[in-house]
This record gives sequence, structure tokens and C-alpha cells, in this order.
Amino acid sequence: MYEHNDTLKPKVAVCILILILGIAAAFRFIGLDWDGHAHLHPDERFLTMVTTGISWPKDLQQYFDTNVSPLNPQNNGFSFYVYGTYPIHLTKFVAMVLHNDTYDGVTLVGRALSGILDLATLITVYLIASYLTKKRITGLIAAACYAVFVLPIQLSHFFTVDPYVTLFITVVLWRILRSKFDFITGVMLAFAVGAKASAVIIVPIIALAYALEWPWAGHTTAVRQKRRHMLLMACGCLIGFLLTVRIVYPYLFVGMTLNPKILANWRELSSFDSPNTTFPPGLQWITVTPIQPILDLLVWGLGIPLGLLTVIAIGAGMVRAAKHVAKHTLMVILLVWIIFALIYQAVQFAKPMRYFWPIYPSLAVMTGWYLTERIKHWRPVIWTAFMVVLLIWPVAYLNIYMHTTTRVSANDWIYAHIPVGKTIAWESWDDPLPFPKNGFSPGVYHTPALPVFDPDSPEKWAKIEAALAQADYLILSSNRGYGAMGRVKDRYPETYRYYQLLINGSLGFRPVVQFVSRPALPIPGLAVCIRPPGFSYGFLADQLDTCKQTGITFVDDGTDETFTVYDHPKVIIFQKVGTVNYSELLGK
Repeated sequence: MYEHNDTLKPKVAVCILILILGIAAAFRFIGLDWDGHAHLHPDERFLTMVTTGISWPKDLQQYFDTNVSPLNPQNNGFSFYVYGTYPIHLTKFVAMVLHNDTYDGVTLVGRALSGILDLATLITVYLIASYLTKKRITGLIAAACYAVFVLPIQLSHFFTVDPYVTLFITVVLWRILRSKFDFITGVMLAFAVGAKASAVIIVPIIALAYALEWPWAGHTTAVRQKRRHMLLMACGCLIGFLLTVRIVYPYLFVGMTLNPKILANWRELSSFDSPNTTFPPGLQWITVTPIQPILDLLVWGLGIPLGLLTVIAIGAGMVRAAKHVAKHTLMVILLVWIIFALIYQAVQFAKPMRYFWPIYPSLAVMTGWYLTERIKHWRPVIWTAFMVVLLIWPVAYLNIYMHTTTRVSANDWIYAHIPVGKTIAWESWDDPLPFPKNGFSPGVYHTPALPVFDPDSPEKWAKIEAALAQADYLILSSNRGYGAMGRVKDRYPETYRYYQLLINGSLGFRPVVQFVSRPALPIPGLAVCIRPPGFSYGFLADQLDTCKQTGITFVDDGTDETFTVYDHPKVIIFQKVGTVNYSELLGK
């Protein structure tokens, strides 16, 4: 156990840490059932279907038999499954223990586990920061920063495998920073990779830390003993990793070889990540530069105050490390991890904000490290002002979960205002509205789909023209269609023109109602809309950027689609007000 050189007593530190955990828990668990059992997150929906579809094997032999195990998604009709399996196994187990192994119950259990895992990540942040500086106050500040980062708050509301990846990568960092390259570290790495194979991104950092710890010079007995010790630890780490992966991700293997079905799934997934992709969710990334996801991280993922502070902290850390590399080896490891992961993810084709989540704990550590040296002489009034500023962004984001999500509100409006028998057109590859709720069924309407993501062709426009001619209403349940097409207008010029005509009213439809939810501070008497510069989802999206909410609203329409589309998409319902010649306007 290491000694601290600060004066903060352990009991006081524990009490403050519990308070921080309480605040973090509130941010992560308020609004856990944010979609009212509507299952509006596509990844959650898939994992929920898989979790409810699997069942327990009769014995261990069946558990490890990839070809017959009832816990293997591919034996239950899910031939395309690219995640690890232990997160869904754990969720299934907890749901059964709680007698909540239902389609609705599994989702809520999965979300609750995400929040719990992220609280464990927060504790690991505290441990890392305290260890690096030998000051408990640094750990508390770092934990407080992580508690109010917006992206972890959002992703803790979702049932996905990402919380497992982030937690166990952070635990691996915690161990290698203490020169623990042993069996347990291998086990922790296996839990990260066993949740999602992309977690192998941490392996080069393990190798770097190991190389920095290795005694390269000297031939004394002590040096030779240390080398033997480190070699034994490395062997233990490898054994721990291989054994644990075999246990927690058994279906990665068939016998002693890698499962060819899993490898085929990974290759298929990789084929979507190309500028030539026609995969609808991939179109949004075609024109996105590596700078954009970094801006998303700083402004939306961290929040502007903490984003600026984190940039300063990293800059200061780099200067310090450059001056005294040997003295600040641990800081070098953290900085290399942050920069390596940041650049690696930024240059990938797909750049959703959640892919950057594993570096957020390290960003919190660096920020806590920097602040510790800057706040020694702060007066209480400065401390108070500082905390208020840090809380602005997470409190504003929590506003989303304090209200009915937009698609649910739109769904209720449809059943209340659109007569039975009407025709409602919706866009394929987006969540259709309406969906079943409280005894109401979309079957009371005609619901033709608009294939807006199909390549421009006469066949596509024949389908769209026919659907528009029938439609009484047209629903854009998010910005997926017009946002992506706004970025690839050269590839889809006719679809881009279609959206222009829809927005300007030339297609005979007008918006009758919009449902909008954004990060906001509901302050009575104010109506301020803040649009951070540098964010746009293209011309089409900008045309639909309206802000009429009371209070202080942060308009996030132009940020990474995945930040808005799951829990607070903008929904626009158009009503037909006139008949036009669609073939003349759209036909090619």
C-alpha cells in the first residue's frame, strides 16, 4: 500500500467519494426507463432480443460446445453477432434472479448494469489518480470530473457492451501503471476483449508500459532477478488472458481454433467501414474529417467547461512529461494512451462518440492531476463558482431524461390526432412511427415505407412517388435520412433534391408538429439558444434547425448523429396540404 503525502484523512476522502458516487449515480440512473419500454435504441433492441432468445445449457460441456450451446446467439437464429457474449449472459442471469427475464425487463436490467459498471469505472479513476500523485484530493477531483462527463452519463442509460469495455480497459491501466503485468491483468484484459474485440487497442499500451519497466541495462543479480520476475509475470498475464477469454467468450472458438462464423461476421462488419459503403448507417461518415469527432468529444462528450479544461490539462501534461520523461513515466503512459486511442479512432471510417469512451477515464485523471496543482489557494467562493460551471452541462443533458422522449411524445400525438385509416409514410432504416403502445396498434393506419437510402434509380423514385401519392402524413422520426443525404449529396443528388422540395413545401406537405428535446436549463423567463460553432449536419439539417424552447438550450442538431438519434431525436410530422405531380418533380 502506498503512502499519501496530502493531509486529507482517509475517512474524509471516503465520505467525499461516496458523495461523488451518489451524484454520479443520480446522473446515471435518473430516467433509466427513458423510452417507456418502447425499445428505441437499435443496439439495445438487438441485444435484448438475443438475451431473451438464449437459454442456459444443461452442463459445462454443453456451455463450451460452440455448435450446440443454447447460450450461443448463432444457435438461436442470430447468425450475425459481433459482440462478446458474457455481457448478455450476465444480464440474463441477473434478470432471472430478479424475476424480470422479459423483453422489457432485460432492457432495464441491462441499463442498470451499465450504470453500475460505470460507477465502478469512476472508483477506478479515483484509484489511478490517487496513486499517480499520492494525493487523495487528486483522486476525488478526477472522480468528480468523470462523474459529470456527459457521454458516460448518456451511455450508462443504454444496454450495450461498451460499459464493460471501458471499465476493464481502465482496470488494466490501473494495474499496468503499478507494474502489475500479471495473471490478474490478463484476466482483466480478457474481460475487456471478451465484451468487444476492439478492446485490443489497449495491448500496445501494455507493451509500452512493460518496455518502460524492463531493466534494459546492467547484469547484476538484482537486474537478472527482475528480468526473470517480469518474464514470469508476462507469462502469467498471457495465461490469464487465454484462459479467461476461453471461459467468458467460449463461442469465439470451435475446439482449439477460432470460430469461422465469428471471423466472417467481423469481416462483414469491416466491409461497412469504407467511403464506398452503401450501408445506410455508414453514409453519415463519408465526409466526416478526423477533427470532427475530437470536437464532438470536447464540446458534447465532456461539456464545454471540462472540454477546455481537459485540453489545457493534456497540454500541461505533455510539457511536463517532455521536460522530465524519466520522472513522469506514468504520465507518459497515460498521455500516449489518450493520444494513441484518440488518433486511432479519429482516422477510422466510422467515428461515433461511444468509440472514444475508453479514454474518458484517463482524461478525468489528467484533469484531476492538473487541477490539484491549481486550486491550492482557491477561496470558497471560487470553489462554488467552479462547481456550478462544471454542473451546467450534465444538468442540462439530464433535462432530456426528465421529459418524455420525443418519439414517444410523437407516437402519442399520432394516435390522438391522426384518424384511423389514414396513410402515414415513414423512412426505411429509421424507426417507424407509430409503434404499438397501450392497446394502440399501427395496424389501424396504412404505413408505406420510403426507401430514401436506396441508390438513386427510377425504381426507387417509382416507389417513393407511389407512397407520397397515397400518404396523408409523412414522418421524419430523426435526422438519419436528411442528415446523411446532406453530407453525400454528390452521391445521392436526386434524394438531396427530394429533401429540398419536401422542406420548402413543393411536395405538398407542410410540417404540422415537431417534437424536440435538447440539453437545456429550464430557467423561467429566458429563451436563449446556444449553438456552439463548428457543428453542422449539412444544409438540409440547418434548414430544419428551429429552437423555441424556454430556458437556456444547447442546440446539438449538428453533432454526431449517434449522440442524438437514440434518446432525443428531432421528430417532424408533415401533413399533406395539396396535390402535386410527383412524377414531374421527382421522376428521372
